[in-house]
Amino acid sequence: GTFNYNKKPYLYKDKCLAVIAGHYFYTYLCACINHLFINLFMKINFFPLNKSKDKTSIQAIIRYKGQRYTISVGESILTKYWNAKTHRCRLTREYPEAPYINQRLDEWQDLIKEIFNELDLLVVPTNKMIQEAVKRKIHERNQEQGGVLKEAKERQYLVPFAIKFTDEAIRAKETKKRYMTVINKLKDFENQFHTKLRFIDIDIRFYNQFKKWLLEQSYVKAGRNYRYSKNYTGTMFKNIKTFMNEAKKAKLHTFDGYEHTDFKVESEDTDAIYLNMNEIEKIYKLEFTESFLIQNGYDSRPQNLKRATSSLLEERDRFLIGCFTALRHSDYSRLETLHFRENLITIWTKKKDKKVYIPMHHLLRKILERRNNVLPAPISDQKHNAQIKEIGKLAGIDEEVLLTKTRGGKRENITGKKYEFITTHTARRSGASNMYLAGIDIKYIQEILGHSKMEQTIKYIKVAAEENAKRLQNHPYFTGEAFQI
Repeated sequence: GTFNYNKKPYLYKDKCLAVIAGHYFYTYLCACINHLFINLFMKINFFPLNKSKDKTSIQAIIRYKGQRYTISVGESILTKYWNAKTHRCRLTREYPEAPYINQRLDEWQDLIKEIFNELDLLVVPTNKMIQEAVKRKIHERNQEQGGVLKEAKERQYLVPFAIKFTDEAIRAKETKKRYMTVINKLKDFENQFHTKLRFIDIDIRFYNQFKKWLLEQSYVKAGRNYRYSKNYTGTMFKNIKTFMNEAKKAKLHTFDGYEHTDFKVESEDTDAIYLNMNEIEKIYKLEFTESFLIQNGYDSRPQNLKRATSSLLEERDRFLIGCFTALRHSDYSRLETLHFRENLITIWTKKKDKKVYIPMHHLLRKILERRNNVLPAPISDQKHNAQIKEIGKLAGIDEEVLLTKTRGGKRENITGKKYEFITTHTARRSGASNMYLAGIDIKYIQEILGHSKMEQTIKYIKVAAEENAKRLQNHPYFTGEAFQI
């Protein structure tokens, strides 16, 4: 009705407040009734779309007010692991992704209830209305959580971004190669779990699942089966963090699940061999005569012997250059005459882009003299590794060694002949270790290796702990001589 403002204005005010309060009470009452009605009378179940297939997608079927609604939830499962009674995946060791699928189905059920709770109590929605409401709700949640919106949907996935970043980034060839290794592993993970990783998915739950999956993987090398090492899995997560940080810089997401304190980049100091000066001199003095090669099982045909001799000479000298310079293979394999001046080697390192100066070892000078200053041509790590193992075998570097490493999450012992563990990096470790044994100050070794931190240099010196123990062997405390309590 109408009110006279002049007579009793307070009555108008009170009636307005009463109307407003009544409206809010009515809205609240309707919401409560609707919520109660939904919980009592609405049924939500999940079903495989096609049970005859080995792999099938899942859909939600909702029954509400006599109506039947279907929603595709974007999940796929292996049909044989579906439990028709619980409408969820069976939890079994053979299907490790089951708990993660079930968790997502629970999240879908909560989202569907939320949508129906927001409906007008008197309206019976159509299937199209429900599907559109689902799209809106997902859009709202994505927007609230800083996710990628529908209009940028094609840019919300990790692997396509990582590929594009790797292709366009200004990085060393070796770094890009490591990126591609991670990308290929992520692709394998996606294929096995029938998923497509989004930026929002890279959180502690992903970390645990991906790590468990990696630790269960194996590969074959030289006829032996190996699990992945702790350093290998650590590198995986290090590069995944790189991809996520770069995507965040590009404003493709604002998620921080990968910054969780337990999302760790683990690493360990692994056992590795080095060659002492006696072993290096054995290789230096090795002569690849025809009779020597035939005696060691090489093909006796002249052409093949000639080819084998040439290859062994090249790889021996290449490896020795690495031992006497303590450079990485990526650096010592590309040395040229221009790098040698006045008994100094000067080169910009490829990995750190740092200029290093290395005094020439007297045996290195002799190698250059017998080669007429013609250095070996560059070669791949893989080919070089195969040859230097063979050279180590021919040189009689065959003592039994025991190394330990964490593989598949377990610490394991690895035994074998010493030459079997020679790699391109053995040259760098040998150079650093023999400089240390010769009494060269570790600060100078750090400069030669091009390290910015002393800790990095100590990792390369594989004899430090053992040598310290040997130096203390004759200490009165350990011998008991002239030591009084």
